[in-house]
Amino acid sequence: MPYDQVARHDEDAPPLLRTGTASTAEVLAQSGFTARAEFGQHFLRSADTARRLLDCAELTTATQVLEVGAGLGTLSAAVAASGCHIWAVERDVRLGGLLQERLRPFGRRARITINDVRCIDLDAGLDQDSVLVSILPFDWELSAALASHVFTATRKVSRAVVVVPRRTLEDRSAARVDDGLLWEEIDGISRGEFWPKAPGTLRVAAIRRRR
Repeated sequence: MPYDQVARHDEDAPPLLRTGTASTAEVLAQSGFTARAEFGQHFLRSADTARRLLDCAELTTATQVLEVGAGLGTLSAAVAASGCHIWAVERDVRLGGLLQERLRPFGRRARITINDVRCIDLDAGLDQDSVLVSILPFDWELSAALASHVFTATRKVSRAVVVVPRRTLEDRSAARVDDGLLWEEIDGISRGEFWPKAPGTLRVAAIRRRR
């Protein structure tokens, strides 16, 4: 599997990551792993919820998916299992080993990069008409900034389906942000679908460029 940066040893990584053992969010929580608030980290619990998000994205098997904030790989694995190619980008080096183990069965359909998406050459790794499908950080300013960055950094991403705090949508609308993007709420999602539980109301949003 293409793996751009193997996660270095991190004393904060729980044993399940250092031994390469697969895990659910619940097992991760029980291990003593601490989610990083500065990354807006909240991990998806359910593969069924991941598949529901893919239904919202209306992907074909020819689609390449960019995921920003891949976390435990729950959404990444659902994308790869659907037949799509996934580029899973995750900033937290503690999660590199887990992501590699989770996506290993999908071979070349899955690529992992452990880095901040704002430091990556997206044009070099994406196909034309790729789709951003992500659970973005549950920090409204950071989620808006990351989505805007992806669409600014490459024209190869044609649209997106993302999970964001409701405030991301409300504050963009109130501020009349003019970045060439249209955000549309298309679904809701429970705060309880994540560990730790999301601090506020969440929305599933579609993003596209204004024509």
